[in-house]
Amino acid sequence: MKYQLFFPLRHIRKKLGLSERAFAATAKISRRCLRQMEQSNANITINSFCTAAQAAGRNVNVLVAPEQILPEFSTVATAFKVERDGFDSWKIHFMELIDEFRRTMDPRLILLPPPARFDRRLTALLASLVRHLCLEQQMTAPEWSVRRYFLEQPWFVAGVQSLKASAIVESPLAFRNNNIYVHSNFTARV
Repeated sequence: MKYQLFFPLRHIRKKLGLSERAFAATAKISRRCLRQMEQSNANITINSFCTAAQAAGRNVNVLVAPEQILPEFSTVATAFKVERDGFDSWKIHFMELIDEFRRTMDPRLILLPPPARFDRRLTALLASLVRHLCLEQQMTAPEWSVRRYFLEQPWFVAGVQSLKASAIVESPLAFRNNNIYVHSNFTARV
């Protein structure tokens, strides 16, 4: 059975301020096993993975899906990559999803929602993005993306004060419905 791990263990370990040796001792696993997990090596047991996750103070959610449904650029994989690389990495990973979706037009990329623990703002943005892409391609949006993820505070994605007024005017409906404001060129790619 082939599987892929989406767990930012190295990032979490460093955030905790633990060396490989200290974390391995806390988790009661070998340093070799820890290195394999941090490199997303598939030669580790689920038990070892769960032990390391518990030592990191994290829960383990196992998503079992055929490889064809969880490709590298799916919404789920994108969410895991953002969690691994940090909040600000969403720009890169979301744009990769846009590129791959437009290139392949594969609805399986957007079929599943991000994990429930995913940052609320990014979930709302991802749902808005999926709805916008589906509208653009005249496809039916997946059910999870049609739900309302309205943010209490408006989010101006550009983050530039002087551009807020133009973002309000230009923002597509899929984004405005969730209180997110982007410019009309937000999904434009070179």
